[in-house]
Amino acid sequence: MQVNPPYYVPLVEIIPSPWTKKSIISKAMELQKEIGQKPVLMLKETLGFALNRIQYAIIAESWRLVEDGIMSAEDVDTVMTDGLGMRYAFLGPLETAHLNAEGMREYCQKYGQGIYNVLQTFGPNPRLEGPTAEAISQDLERRVPHDELQERRAWRDSCLAKLAKLKSNAQ
Repeated sequence: MQVNPPYYVPLVEIIPSPWTKKSIISKAMELQKEIGQKPVLMLKETLGFALNRIQYAIIAESWRLVEDGIMSAEDVDTVMTDGLGMRYAFLGPLETAHLNAEGMREYCQKYGQGIYNVLQTFGPNPRLEGPTAEAISQDLERRVPHDELQERRAWRDSCLAKLAKLKSNAQ
């Protein structure tokens, strides 16, 4: 699976079948690297691929925060753009945790129970419909009206291009 827009977001998920030869997997990984992509190997198939599953988990909790009246949609987006997104542009969630303590073992010892307690409050997966869908849609349409979507996409792509350049220089 390739991520959109692929010319700025280089991730490619390689998902071999159980009968795929290891040489084919290696060749596919190498080819993706040669053309400037960042392949990751899925060890087995899963519904939704890896990126979408992580993205959907973020959307689900974001949805709950709005639906439960805890935050506005705009503030939820700010939590990502000016919080998690800042560090996740360079580090994944597991490496972030590893660095936030003296390694992952200590992170789990110090924060594991607290994280578990928070996770227990998440509740059922939300359906993306109904009054919350309408409220979030209205908020987003206020911030980015339909007639400005193309302009906003161009801005997004420009930002992604700058970030991609920054990341390549930072490595």
